[in-house]
Amino acid sequence: MNRPGLLRWLRDRAGGWSARRWLAIILAGALLARLAFVVLFGHTLSLQTSGYDAYAVNVLSGHGYTRFDDRPADSDLPPLYVFTLVAIYSTLGRSAVAVALAQIPLDLATIALVYAIGRRAFPRRGALSALLGTAFTAFYPYMLFQDLSTNDTALFTLLLLAGVYGAYRAAEDTTAAGVWTRLRWPLWIGVVYGLAALTKTLVVLMLPLLGVWWWRRLGLRRALLIGGVAALTLAAVVAPWVIRNTRLHGQLVLISTNDGSNLHQGNNPLAADYLARGWDVQWLGLEGMPEGLNELEQAAWHREQALRWLRENPAAWPRHFGQKLLTLWNPQITPYSVPPLEATSEAAFVDEAVYLYETPAFQLARTVHVLYYTPLLLLGIAGLALAARRREVIGPLIAVLLAITIAYLIFHPSTRYRMPADPAVFLFSGYALTRLATARRESKASSQDGWRPE
Repeated sequence: MNRPGLLRWLRDRAGGWSARRWLAIILAGALLARLAFVVLFGHTLSLQTSGYDAYAVNVLSGHGYTRFDDRPADSDLPPLYVFTLVAIYSTLGRSAVAVALAQIPLDLATIALVYAIGRRAFPRRGALSALLGTAFTAFYPYMLFQDLSTNDTALFTLLLLAGVYGAYRAAEDTTAAGVWTRLRWPLWIGVVYGLAALTKTLVVLMLPLLGVWWWRRLGLRRALLIGGVAALTLAAVVAPWVIRNTRLHGQLVLISTNDGSNLHQGNNPLAADYLARGWDVQWLGLEGMPEGLNELEQAAWHREQALRWLRENPAAWPRHFGQKLLTLWNPQITPYSVPPLEATSEAAFVDEAVYLYETPAFQLARTVHVLYYTPLLLLGIAGLALAARRREVIGPLIAVLLAITIAYLIFHPSTRYRMPADPAVFLFSGYALTRLATARRESKASSQDGWRPE
């Protein structure tokens, strides 16, 4: 008697309550893995890997929402993660380990959402595709490290996927009676994407992309209702911060002012070369800014330099944007190199926190990442093609992939910036494995039932 393969064994037990038990096992394993990371590698975590710590310290000290000592307020970075750190520091103390422990529940909620989204994206595959994609997400080594670090990735990924889940639920409520029942999920989307916009403004790309999916699936009228309610709710959520910024600067400022510098870092004569060498374009020294400019004038100067270079160098676009795309979806952790000493004169900063990524332990982690991510990326591409061919319910997952790709082709890419899209990749990987297992089983059954000679 032949023993069933692992996928068949999982498939036969991945229905109903059994699937929920598997999800509970995955969540428990994810929790243990993250606690083990904190115990074994907590000493490698740093509060200095982003600018958010300085903001939180200044807010707690009463200096104001700013990272600078010479001003009481600025709008350089979006606020939600800063105030998340303020809450963590106020309750658990200011330490990288405290931040990591506080962000573990965000990761667990994200993992649960991946499963819920997978069940809706691939309803004909049962629970197996969703469980595989969830497991790939839960034990993704880079996510384990990155989401415990002091940056906004864990918070943003949770909010992004919460909106994707809401998009599916809004499409399911088309026959529901009652105003509240019809509007609860559009309102949910607006709230979570409003909060996400206060974390990373690229999330605004999701609404038009989801709107196209709602239009194709539900019709124009219903799509306009869902999208309109979500957009108005998003605007209401961000309005207090927009009012604060506008009063501070004396003119309309939306979420943050760092779009200018980010645009310039990602669009200049050296950007493609930096990315090709595995360096981060944030290390570029962008010189030539006139002295005495205020925050908005600095952002406008950076924006104009980037747009001017793009206008004047269309022949450089294929390599420029092609390199950005390759960097964004590179199976290696990017940046994967630090400029040598003779090149650091061009760099704006290459501090001690950056050199952490050059340690032997992190180099080993890079190898683990390549071995883990590369086959799943290839499976994800195959799964996307298969799911599109079979007309699975994948519109919101494609919206995530497109939003992340568009945003970082415009600005500048890295593995950290791509990571919120990786759960979508992993769901497609799980779907591809499920389809391959099904095809193999059907092929085997067909050969057994086929023609036999007399």
